[in-house]
Order: sequence, then structure tokens, then C-alpha cells
Amino acid sequence: MNMNDLQQDPITSAIAGFSGHIFAHPHAAATFRDLMDAISADSLPQIVIITGPTGVGKTTLIQALVDKMVERYLPRIAAETDFVPIVSVDAIPPCATNFSWKDFYIRLLTGQNEPLVNRKLLISRQLTLFPEHPAANPLEQSVTDALRRSAEEYLKRRRTKLLIIDEAHHLLLVTNRQRLENQFESLKILAMKTGTTIVLVGTYRLLDILDQSGQLSRRSQVINFPRYDTRKKSDQGEFRKALAFFELLLSKHIPTSLNQEAAYFYMKSAGCIGILKDWLTRCLEHALREEAQRIDAAFAERYALKNRALVTIVEEACWGEQKLSDVDDLKLRDLLENGVLLSSKEPFGQGTSRRIGKRKPVRDPVGGIRP
Repeated sequence: MNMNDLQQDPITSAIAGFSGHIFAHPHAAATFRDLMDAISADSLPQIVIITGPTGVGKTTLIQALVDKMVERYLPRIAAETDFVPIVSVDAIPPCATNFSWKDFYIRLLTGQNEPLVNRKLLISRQLTLFPEHPAANPLEQSVTDALRRSAEEYLKRRRTKLLIIDEAHHLLLVTNRQRLENQFESLKILAMKTGTTIVLVGTYRLLDILDQSGQLSRRSQVINFPRYDTRKKSDQGEFRKALAFFELLLSKHIPTSLNQEAAYFYMKSAGCIGILKDWLTRCLEHALREEAQRIDAAFAERYALKNRALVTIVEEACWGEQKLSDVDDLKLRDLLENGVLLSSKEPFGQGTSRRIGKRKPVRDPVGGIRP
């Protein structure tokens, strides 16, 4: 089957039409407004963290951001051919134990067609042949450092406004605390050296950043893209509206009934519109290929995620929502007035804080020595 056949295949066309339709439901629209406010302010943060549960629609949100930024800077792009206002790169999980910055910088540069990326390498034996060459410096032996400087230079010369790092929670895949702190410092320095705002997009695990680095917390802004939570009455109605919209789209291809079983579709999507849409896309494809009579809850059950997977998704979402909740003024005032006492063996930020004057949890002696 050639490309023309694929384009004319009615089933393929129906699936592409449904999956490609962007629905600006209330949570997505509100999150997008918050994002645009953050990157448009004169005193914009150096790092913007967009987080939310898996399957909520973060990648679709970022694509909308890219389109909006290109539209905004289109006249300048036409006038300045070397101007690149926005750069997007994925943080790929490591094959070994630690996230690879070398791989990250290579993907960033090759993704922008930066020339001679594969030549940014210094070999010690070659340098001994030219001891007077400016490159004959021990500091230049690190390939990763050379690539980092190339990435910094690229972002500065292209006057890049935004560097978007999708799947940014993979940055945290390291083996120890020291490496974790280095990840945060690398991000901070990259933003400071280039003047580029870094947009980190990922799951709620990204919130660990705020626990590890006070400087990064000060320089960053968190934007939450929430799921629909039926414990909130307003979310119940909005989820039903989203479901009705998808029902209308699907009904163009096959009779569909979703809203009557709204509670079921909410449960099996964990309140995440991205999960719901992917699920309904699978339903549409199989219904058309099988020439099914209709799409309803009974038909959709065959292609729903397993409950075990959904439990994991919901648990992670609840953890993130708790992590985002703020503390009250009393806790902050108590900390400022009384402070905490750290063990002399514990570096700052590690171990359990203890109130000044409070004893360590040790066992008291019981009884005595008998004569």
C-alpha cells in the first residue's frame, strides 16, 4: 500500500481526524493561559516547570505553545534568518544508570542542524602533536564540556527565548544525591549563561527539584496541569462536557454513547483527558475495522487500561497533588522563630530536622545492675 492509498483509506483518515483534533477543555485552557503569562512577563522566571499526571495532555499543550511562539515571532524570523526563538528537545532516559548530558547536548544541537557536532571532540594523542595549539588544554579533554559550551553558544547566538525539555523527569534518573544536585546546577547555569528561559515538562516527580535546590526554587515557577477530580463538583460537569464532545466527534463515524456511563469512563481514564482520548482512538479504529454497531461502555471495556496500571497512575497523581499543596503561615512562622537542629554528621538538607532542645529518640536504661 503506497502513501496515496493510506491517505485515501477512510478508516485511516477517520482515526487521523479524531486523534488530531485538539480540544481546549477548561483545564487545558487555564494551564495554557498560566503558561503564556509566565513566559510573557518582563520579570519572567528562568525555569518554568509544567507538571501533571501522566496522560493529562502535557505534550499537546507544549505543541500549542510552540505554534503560538512561532506565530508571535514570525515577522522577526523572516527578518533575521539566524533567529531561533524556541528550541524543543526530549530528555531521553539513560541506557545505563545515570542521565547522559552528552546525549542531551548532541540531541539539542543535531535537532537544530548545528554543523560539525560530531567534530566537537578532542583526542589527547592528537593534541600532543600540536602542543602550541590553543586547544591543547587539559580542560578541553571532556567531550561533554565541549558539547555544553557549544549548546550555550548556540542558544546565545540564535537569541533563543525558550528551551523546552519534554520528559524532563528523566533528568532525575541518577544514582545518588550528589549527582541529583549536579543536575539542578546544570539547569541553573544553562539558563543563566544563555539568558534563555528553560521550560521543563514532565510528571510530578519533577517536583523533587524544589526539595533539593533552594536556588532553583527561587528562580522557577511551577504550573500544574491537573486531572479532573470528581470530588470537585465543577470537575464533574467539565469532564462530562469533554466526554460529550468526544461522543459528538465519534458519532460522525459510528453511533456512539458515552455520557450515559460517564462515571465508568472517568474511572477508566483516571480523569486524564489524554488517556481518555487515546483510549477512544483505539475504540474507533477497532470499531471501524470490525464494523461494530456502536461504541459504548461495553465495547470500550475491551480496550481500556488495566486497573493495576490505573491504580499506579492515580497514586502518582495523588502524591503530586499533595506535593503541590502549600503549608500554612503557622508552620513557616514556627520555623523562622524556632529553627531546626541538624546532626553534625548530616549535611544541610539531609536527615530529619529536630527542634532545638528536643532529645534524640534513644532508649532510656531500664532497671539497674543487681549486686
